[in-house]
Amino acid sequence: MKFLLTFLIFFIPLLAKSNLPISFEENGLYGFKNKSGKVIIKPQYQHVMDFTKELVSFVVSDNKWVCIDTKNKILLETFVYDNGPDYYSEKLARFVENGKFGFFDSHCKKQIPASYDFVFPFENGFSIVCNGCKLQPEDEHSRIVGGKYGAINKTGKLVIPIQYEQIDSIDAKKKTANVTNNKTKITINFK
Repeated sequence: MKFLLTFLIFFIPLLAKSNLPISFEENGLYGFKNKSGKVIIKPQYQHVMDFTKELVSFVVSDNKWVCIDTKNKILLETFVYDNGPDYYSEKLARFVENGKFGFFDSHCKKQIPASYDFVFPFENGFSIVCNGCKLQPEDEHSRIVGGKYGAINKTGKLVIPIQYEQIDSIDAKKKTANVTNNKTKITINFK
């Protein structure tokens, strides 16, 4: 019995991975086939990444990184970081919708609505967010300029109001933050 259980624990993930759609290229565009070789998503993307165990893939469509499911439904548009989809930080990554930023999980399910002009990756349970700020291109990168800053927790609750010129650091254990307000650096407490 122990052998059967051990076998299943190791074999099932391998079986699941072998059933994932496989990318292929045709005339400079990419699509996906099932393991039998049947086309399930016709070639239409400029670039694709493999499907994950959550059955989602990141693809380039109309020069944007989007997340699709195995039925080719676009689930969201990801924020582009290092020429690809945003990295997960604390199991969440950033997406863009109508010019605003939010967060999604590994299933490409939106977890925190897109309601900020920019959001930074989560760190120690918090994300610094801003409104009124803009991405300003600088060579091949961009920087954030202007706006007011606050912070949210992983449920999307605003824990530091969006009213500061800058948030330098957040101490999650002490529930304090070093912020700049009216060009003066201060330490605040938050709940």
